[in-house]
Formats: sequence, structure tokens, C-alpha cells
Amino acid sequence: MRVGILGGTFDPIHIGHLIAASAVHEELNLDTVVFMPAGDPWQKRDHEISPAQQRLEMVSIAIKDDARFQVSDIEITRSGPTYAIESVRQWKQENPQDELFWIVGSDALAGISTWHEWEAFVREVSVVAVNRIGHNDVVPFEFLSVNMPEVRISATQLRDRFTRGLDTRYLVPQSVSDYILKQGLYHA
Repeated sequence: MRVGILGGTFDPIHIGHLIAASAVHEELNLDTVVFMPAGDPWQKRDHEISPAQQRLEMVSIAIKDDARFQVSDIEITRSGPTYAIESVRQWKQENPQDELFWIVGSDALAGISTWHEWEAFVREVSVVAVNRIGHNDVVPFEFLSVNMPEVRISATQLRDRFTRGLDTRYLVPQSVSDYILKQGLYHA
């Protein structure tokens, strides 16, 4: 199978994540895109993030009606810091026939060379960068580019909007917004 993996904190998942996954699925003719919420994201240790289980639930809610997408909890159930290379190795051990495409925003592309065992990582997967405005970094590895409709939104902005009680309609799926409100996430 041709499998795209979209990793991230997803705090919260938003329409930009969904559009990126859809664009890559279509452009690269993938069989599925797997959303893989980070369990203990080592690069965000100095940030407050929502509990992993709630982030996993938000992703599950957001994609439940789209047969192209699935969610994986392997980064959440594995203890210790979340490293992409370990997730790739685990996926390949469980699914040795799969061809993997790791999806990132072009804003995160340059950061891959700071990841744990990044050289091994880029040998194990095809890195796919979706466009993000204003990022044209040169990187020391091959990657594929997929254009998607431009979406100027970030999870940081969304958390702020929820905290301030501002409208988030059309920025996150309504079912995710309802979950956030019910769980009391992002309130001051």
C-alpha cells in the first residue's frame, strides 16, 4: 500500500491539516493517509500541550467520515519521547509491504535535519512537503512537493481563539469544536 503519514501535535487538528492530507492523497494517488498524533513531542517539551488521548480523540472525530483517512495511536502508546524514525520503524515492522510518504508543511521541512536520526528517517520514507506561505528552504535531502490551497491558520492561533471565546467556525470541523467546548480545552 502507498501510505501517507501526517504526524503532528494536532492541538487542535484543523482544516489546514485536512486539506493537506486530502491534497497529498489525491496528488500522489495514496491508498490512505494516517494521522499520527505525537505522544510526547520532544521538540515541544517547553510548551504546554493537551493530553495525548484528547488530541487523538479530536483527530478521530475530525476524520471519522472520510474513508481516505485513518488514525494511529502508535506514538501515544509508545513510552518516551516521540521520534518519527521510531514510528517509521514500528510501522514498517508491522506493515513491511507499505511504501511510506511522510507529510510535512514546507515550514517544517528545514527542521527535519534537527530530528533524531534524521538521515535514517529520510532514507526510510519519501518526504512530502505541502506548501506553506513564505517557506522555500534548501534542505540536504530529496523531497516531493505537493501544492494545496493556501490556508493561513495555525493551532496556536486556534487555541487563542478558543481561549478568547472567538468564533472558530470553518477553521476546525464543527464536531471538533464541539468536543473542545465539551472538554473545556483551551479555556483561560
